[in-house]
Amino acid sequence: MVNDTAEVVVVGAGIVGAAIAYELAKRGHDVLIVEKGTLGGAVSGASLACISTHMMDLDELPLLRWSCEAWKRLHDEFGGFEYHACGQLRFVLRDDDIDVARRWVDAERGVGLAPELLDPTQVREVEPLLEGPVVGASWSTADAVVNPFLAVRMFLKAARSQGARVRAHCPVEALVESDGAIRGVRTTDREVVAARQVVLAAGPWTARLAATVDLALPIKPRKAQCLATVRMPPSIRRVVGACESGGGVEAGYTQIQQAHNGQILFNTVLAGGQSDDGAQDNVSQVDEPFVRDSVATLLMLFPQLLDVALLRSWVRFEAVTPDDRFLIGSGGPDGLWIAAGDCGTGFVRAPAIARCVADMLTDETPIFDTSIYAPGRFDGSKAAWA
Repeated sequence: MVNDTAEVVVVGAGIVGAAIAYELAKRGHDVLIVEKGTLGGAVSGASLACISTHMMDLDELPLLRWSCEAWKRLHDEFGGFEYHACGQLRFVLRDDDIDVARRWVDAERGVGLAPELLDPTQVREVEPLLEGPVVGASWSTADAVVNPFLAVRMFLKAARSQGARVRAHCPVEALVESDGAIRGVRTTDREVVAARQVVLAAGPWTARLAATVDLALPIKPRKAQCLATVRMPPSIRRVVGACESGGGVEAGYTQIQQAHNGQILFNTVLAGGQSDDGAQDNVSQVDEPFVRDSVATLLMLFPQLLDVALLRSWVRFEAVTPDDRFLIGSGGPDGLWIAAGDCGTGFVRAPAIARCVADMLTDETPIFDTSIYAPGRFDGSKAAWA
């Protein structure tokens, strides 16, 4: 029994789903966005939400640059989500790795970006409290952060203003297919929403839903953990992260920043964290080694924070793919679109992904090369708009 209808159903109200719903509604489509839990309550709401082009992926730079500019435009148009162009430092701990940072800086400058390579004295001019034993850092002035909770709601509010409907606490159980085409979605309470187009933007739950129409997607859940201190006076000016090293990432994946409300948010992930499907369904605690490593990195860089109290921690699960790139495009039955696999960097790409999906769905040529995101790229199929 059909209980509702829409032209397009977007499954997932995280940052990517919310951005897609807004872009489609703005173009005049009848959009319904459904979310299994609270709006933005999965990994999007727990993100550190860095908006950056620096040390990301050279093949993606056109998309990343466009998306960073889009965030600025959204700030000018809507505001209200604490957009802060603070810049980003990527610290280097070993002399041998200065060349790694230099290669990144040179490559990005070669395509018109403007990162710099700083010596220790210059690092402390940019970030005075960073007194740890760094031998240098790359510096990207254009990078920014946003409040993830408020940014998701900005997109949802904008989508609603264009006529989109939003339903929270509405878990989708399966996709509905007939004669090789999508017909809608079925929720866990057996309600059917009829639609000829469905966009799966459900993060680590995307592969499970795709499997209901026999589409196998190589998406795994991975733990995303973070710590937060009590509120502090303005202390850390920039986003501080680890530079890649010759053998990987010297200090793991590190991100440190101070939120608008004064809390210092930080994490250091040395390795692991990828799980089998099902892990994302459980609320878990942060790992004790993660706490130790994160605190050790924070205090190594910022020894003046020794006596600052921790206030809270959280765990969510992000969606990862074998090559750490999104899946964007068509797959499986006609009318099914995939937009998942953020690998922890969905915020920066969200406006561009929304643009790509909206272009694909209406048979327009995307403004970026989307072949690198093709959902079928791992099995040689052509299940993508390219």
